[in-house]
Amino acid sequence: MNDSNMIKRAERPGFCLIGSKVVVLVNRYITYFCPETIINMYKFSVTPETKSKAIKGALVEELTKTSLGNKVIAFDGMHIYTITLFPSEYEKEYVIELNEGASEDASRSVSYSVTIHLAKSLKMQELKDYYNGEQSYVSQDILHAINVVLRALSSSCLNAPRAMFSIKFGPIIDIKEGLELWQGCYKGVCLSHYGLDLTIDTTVAPFYKSISMVKFVGEFLGRTDFNRAFSHKEYAKIERALKGVQVETIHHTDRTMKYRIKGLSVVPLKELMFSVDDDGIMTTVVDYYQSRYNCKLEYIHWPSLQCGVSGRQIYLPMEVCKLVQGQRYRQKLSTTQAAKLLKITCKRPQNRLNGILKAARGNFDVEELTEGEFSASGFPKVLYGSVLSAPLLKYGNEEIFMPIGGQWNMANKKIIDGGKVERWACLNFSKVPALEVDNFCSELINMCNKIGMVFEGKPLAVQQSSNFMDIQSALESLLSYISELFTDEGNCQRLQLLIVVLPEEKGHYGTIKRICETQLGIVSQCCLPKYVKAKVNVEYLENVALKINVKAGGRNAILQEGLPFLSDIPTIIFGADVSHPPPGVYSSSVSAVVASMDWPEVATYRCVISAQQPKQEIITNLFQVTQDSNGCVKTDSMIKELLLNFYQKNRRKPERIIFYRDGVSESQFSPVLLHEVDAIRKACISLDEHYVPPITFLVVQKRHQTRLFPMPTTRKPEPKGIRKPEPKGILPGTVVDYGICDPCGFDFYLTSHASEGSCRPTHYHVLFDENRFTAGALQSITYNLCYTYARCTRSVSIVPPVYYAHLAASRGRSYQGNFGDGSSIRETTPGDELPEFLQVPKIHENVSEVMFYC
Repeated sequence: MNDSNMIKRAERPGFCLIGSKVVVLVNRYITYFCPETIINMYKFSVTPETKSKAIKGALVEELTKTSLGNKVIAFDGMHIYTITLFPSEYEKEYVIELNEGASEDASRSVSYSVTIHLAKSLKMQELKDYYNGEQSYVSQDILHAINVVLRALSSSCLNAPRAMFSIKFGPIIDIKEGLELWQGCYKGVCLSHYGLDLTIDTTVAPFYKSISMVKFVGEFLGRTDFNRAFSHKEYAKIERALKGVQVETIHHTDRTMKYRIKGLSVVPLKELMFSVDDDGIMTTVVDYYQSRYNCKLEYIHWPSLQCGVSGRQIYLPMEVCKLVQGQRYRQKLSTTQAAKLLKITCKRPQNRLNGILKAARGNFDVEELTEGEFSASGFPKVLYGSVLSAPLLKYGNEEIFMPIGGQWNMANKKIIDGGKVERWACLNFSKVPALEVDNFCSELINMCNKIGMVFEGKPLAVQQSSNFMDIQSALESLLSYISELFTDEGNCQRLQLLIVVLPEEKGHYGTIKRICETQLGIVSQCCLPKYVKAKVNVEYLENVALKINVKAGGRNAILQEGLPFLSDIPTIIFGADVSHPPPGVYSSSVSAVVASMDWPEVATYRCVISAQQPKQEIITNLFQVTQDSNGCVKTDSMIKELLLNFYQKNRRKPERIIFYRDGVSESQFSPVLLHEVDAIRKACISLDEHYVPPITFLVVQKRHQTRLFPMPTTRKPEPKGIRKPEPKGILPGTVVDYGICDPCGFDFYLTSHASEGSCRPTHYHVLFDENRFTAGALQSITYNLCYTYARCTRSVSIVPPVYYAHLAASRGRSYQGNFGDGSSIRETTPGDELPEFLQVPKIHENVSEVMFYC
């Protein structure tokens, strides 16, 4: 039996029958296909091997023109797709001469050997059989092929990406620091109840500006002094940003050559030497450009760009290069850049819908699509959804109210369980004057007391540390001072809270959290200096006070009637996520699992963090049996630890498990379901061989392109001078589980948050359900949970246990820091064991009992 079939996916128990009905518009277009159509998939091989998509694309285009009679309709980097079957004599070796100077690292002509052979013939009849109930699944190869073909046909581009960017979709927007935003259009095909759907959406992405390298470095590093050498931090930042990026030369008068950056030279340009001929005669790059091109280099203190191909090193001074236009920037954006991106993408529903309709009309030629017996409807889908009722919330003083519109505030409200902070201190690493820090702390304490906490007014210590580079010593010194203070008073009580004003220079947050939470056992609250020195922001203080309360062991609010369908039986709710290292950084992946501790209210979550192999999505430490150096068998189980915590808190075992899992793509559903449900079951049995609580396992997806819009109303033209009101957005609580969902699986789209812009609902896939929930029951549980997020007074877009798991995984990632590209480390890493420095340090017992990650 295939492993993927060992645990059967949950079947849909029905559809949502609760809530009020609402009509919504979805950015999906019904796609029609001819069952007799066959897409032929040919394996494309090239020698010498190349990873460059540009080179492969150029080879296919040349092959199509010269040898294949223009019958190729699509290419995905590995396979050629055609509707017409090639004659058998086409399946042979072709030799193609390609001048890479216009597109790659060398200006010479390279000879490639290309072969094609038929890999599969994909029949569209399989789709018809699936919808007629004659087949239980659809091959992923077919869906992938349809996606590739439709994108190619609708864009007149053989190798069309999922999202295409162009100035025809909107103006380019400068976001500073060497980057700009391009607007584009996404297209993708998926299965739904009605058949194939084509999703069309507008999108925005950051690109490198096509500017000189000198100007880019100035903008990216925020430099005005161009004569100064790079610091170690600047060198690492600029190398990480430029690795793999294409540049073109600007010092040639007769031609332009393009190169791909491999890295930066270790030594500055003025010290860089190379051999000019086979006799080994050496010269400096500076002298070479002066004698060869009569070009006097200015920025000789900077490193050189290191390029080259086929073992041939090429050094290019930055000042003779310009960034090639149209290159995506895939690193993390700065706070300012992210804010600009959010401003552009957060469009009013009607504006985004108009953009989608325009993209569909202008870039989706139905006549072209019919070439492969595919066509699409001319208008987006219109569906019925349900709007679930918001839950009643209970705050202190027995105040009960129902939030309206998915958001509320703390005006005249007290938290349900106020934490108590009697021993606290403040450490200031910023340049904010001590008097302003004192004023901020006073205002923050007043807010904490106002919302219902018990917070002592005077700190045990307020220290200003001018040397933020020695954070470890400053924190240890403060703790030592407080320990001596308690010793003099004859008791050994610990510090309950440390307020830290961060330095203006970024990059120290993770260090502070790691020291406080894993070494010293102190719960901390970090504050940015811009909020400390500014005029008091009541909303900011309120949010910080809510976070401090849960870190102090309190609870902010609970559901008045408990979670629907869960208050009768002890239930534990898990959330899990995996944080992977960013590109170019060698580090472990960090998994985090949180679990509710306070049944039946479900407002407090405890977390466990663990490291695992890089880029591995399956959480290995949910339950793992290992042997120590003495050969003794031991279990390492995140689930077991949290189940024991639940029992210690409630004196009852959970009799039902709901597990929300984030970060899993559809291609990973089967392995994740197989391994992680089995690990949960084994963790339960390890406590008691007869302990087998029913499990419900859901995957939470936010990264998809489905958008919901309110149905535009048709009304008579308004009198002149009177503005016609825009349709309101999608209401919080809107759930859609028919028409755009998996025809055989159990999934639903839920909008649980209030949004000023267009709405991207969260997609919940129920992969496993031993609790046999109805559709409405599980949707209600999920929606009600979204009102219990501790960090704000609003219903959030993703179920809180997943939010908490994401925060905890990010916290574990911040403990590790960055380790560069680690090329030498990879070679020495043994088997499945992570080196000790890539492990996540254990959370101190004084901290682990509270929601320190909030």
